[in-house]
Amino acid sequence: MLSIPPEKLRRHPQLLYVRRASEAAAKALTYARGGAERTYDDIAYRYLCACPQVPFLGVETLAGHAEQERRRQQVGLPEDLTRLAGQRDFLAHRRLAMPDGEFRVGIERGLLYTMAEPGGEVVGRFPLTIRHRMLDGLSKPQDVRPQPTMSAWRNLTESRWLPLDELIRYARFPQMREASQLVRGVFHGRHHVFVSHRWLDARQPDPDGTQARLVAWHLVASMCDAVRVAHRRGLHAPRQMAAAAMNMPVGVAGSDLAECLLVGVLREVLDDTSVAPVAQELERAGMDAVEHGAAKASEDVGLERLGALLDTLPALRPLLERIHIWYDYTCVPQAPRTPEEEGLFRRTLESLFLLQFAGRTLVLLDDVADYLGRAWCSLEAATSLTATVDGRPDILHAGRPARPSGPATDVESLLSLVKGRQLVIWRGLLDTELFQLQSREECVRRLGLSMAEAGDLPYLYAAMLSCAMPHGRMSRHALVTGVFPLPDMGDGNILIPMPDYSGVQPVDGGRPVRVIGSLDGWGGLNLRGYVEERQAEAGPPDATPYWSVPGPGAAGTTPTCHVAVVAECEGEAVLISSWVRRHRAELEKQLRVRVVSGSWTAVDPVPVGHLPHGRLLAQPVRADVWVVVGKSGLVANDVGQALCRVVYEARLPAITVSLDLTEENVEQVVGDVAPGAPHSGLLSGWGSGYEHPSGLLYMHLYHHLLQWGASVH
Repeated sequence: MLSIPPEKLRRHPQLLYVRRASEAAAKALTYARGGAERTYDDIAYRYLCACPQVPFLGVETLAGHAEQERRRQQVGLPEDLTRLAGQRDFLAHRRLAMPDGEFRVGIERGLLYTMAEPGGEVVGRFPLTIRHRMLDGLSKPQDVRPQPTMSAWRNLTESRWLPLDELIRYARFPQMREASQLVRGVFHGRHHVFVSHRWLDARQPDPDGTQARLVAWHLVASMCDAVRVAHRRGLHAPRQMAAAAMNMPVGVAGSDLAECLLVGVLREVLDDTSVAPVAQELERAGMDAVEHGAAKASEDVGLERLGALLDTLPALRPLLERIHIWYDYTCVPQAPRTPEEEGLFRRTLESLFLLQFAGRTLVLLDDVADYLGRAWCSLEAATSLTATVDGRPDILHAGRPARPSGPATDVESLLSLVKGRQLVIWRGLLDTELFQLQSREECVRRLGLSMAEAGDLPYLYAAMLSCAMPHGRMSRHALVTGVFPLPDMGDGNILIPMPDYSGVQPVDGGRPVRVIGSLDGWGGLNLRGYVEERQAEAGPPDATPYWSVPGPGAAGTTPTCHVAVVAECEGEAVLISSWVRRHRAELEKQLRVRVVSGSWTAVDPVPVGHLPHGRLLAQPVRADVWVVVGKSGLVANDVGQALCRVVYEARLPAITVSLDLTEENVEQVVGDVAPGAPHSGLLSGWGSGYEHPSGLLYMHLYHHLLQWGASVH
């Protein structure tokens, strides 16, 4: 609770709203962490439930997903009615042009929705598969990038892969000793698939062959989709992507997997002349037959229907030979193992990341909670976000249609769940390694991860340290703590974001920046490297959110600099700030400045980890140059964007350093993405500021960061 005298509240009514905003964060944290010791996921779910309810939650949790499933089962409609209800938006009236006025945009299942402000009422639906004048000028050619397979081939010469046509012949995933036609190594012009799945039995992961049927039909249907797109759009014509529509494909396009097959396989073995017979053969068989078979894949015992379909597609079959599958039961020796097989088994475990890096990950989901609750599966899901090009692994639902029905489907919601899970895992690792609050065994337990063998912990934990860092996630429920630095204009005046400030991006997706160099900043996010470098260092690092560097007595000619770290949680903020302090000299040399102060601001969408500071205060800062440091998504959007804007409008150089990028990651802001909008104001009569003892939710940040008793212009 805040200790504000009642007479002060009567004199300054605005302080009452500041108090209520602070209490919203405090109550959410208290409810989330109250009672018995809780798992990280349980804390995240309770925190989000206790926050003020707003549409479009930014983070999904396993507990929240389980509750949604429970409610869906309680009030569920018959399957036919559910399918009919799902077609409502596709059958609704569609405008020919965007509506007038201000609106928000959303994407779901291949439809672009426009929603009026305020209220969020849907006022327009536009299928992205059909070209629109409103998106033609904003779309640009951009092919999907295939996996960088050949960059890893030297380290994967011992890897085994099962060709798709062999899987169809077996109609199941055979054990490695049975599979006589496994391919060794990776090759150019092939599409490599890493299948991430849960074992359905302790001895046999796929007892009745359901997973094999789903995977086979899914890959065949995706290849058919790739052929269809290549024929309709042109084999070498790139797909069109609209940055304004969340960088979604516009016009004729297939799923990411189909587009990857088109680029990596079809263009390697076909030309404009030879693609036509394959497409005509598919047209005679009917794409509907493929889609219907994929939807009923789990019922195709022995893959008899798939085999009969492929008998009518002789021109397609050679293309299927170029799809190679990695499935652990088939491609790794199973126990009991000979000494030679044991060696291969261990070497394969050490190269799992490279296998996912070389092969596009296909996540096979039937029970989401159980899948993400298993340590190996959770690791593979997290790795897929890093190892799969563009961070979008393919997701296949067991018991649902095996091929996505459009360029955007409910796969997005599952990707959101995996990304939310990654946020939680990252907090647990920071608590363990950075703050040293628990053992690794306790960390895995609180993360709710189960392992079949306790001996797997060292490898699993080391692998999680390497790939667990999330790539930035924003939520209106995010907890903002630390120090929010503001340019000190002198005479008690500071430049501030206006209370109605909201981050925007230009419709073309660009930013008004100029690249000024590259900086190797990965060490600022590398928790594993920090652990190895720390060695015998005692205790966690300094968590102070504002620090200054004593300067020389006389003012020099080198510009002074303030480093503002923007991070996704307090642990990450401390990790980055520790790196900035250790590498301050390198930063000064690169930018030709003298660092005189630094701060960190944490914007945590799931504050489930340790909060060493847990408060928020605005801090006036005087410096000639500002450098905003963090992950690319954070420095370009939301709080990072707000800081850059106020600094730019203070007529000071604003530089961003994106630690998760390796090249051209140092940029200077050279303009405003929305000229003329009231982004900033000059606050006169700055006093001592106001500290929010439990931080603020992001939805309250700009309205209640400061006491608005002084004049603003």
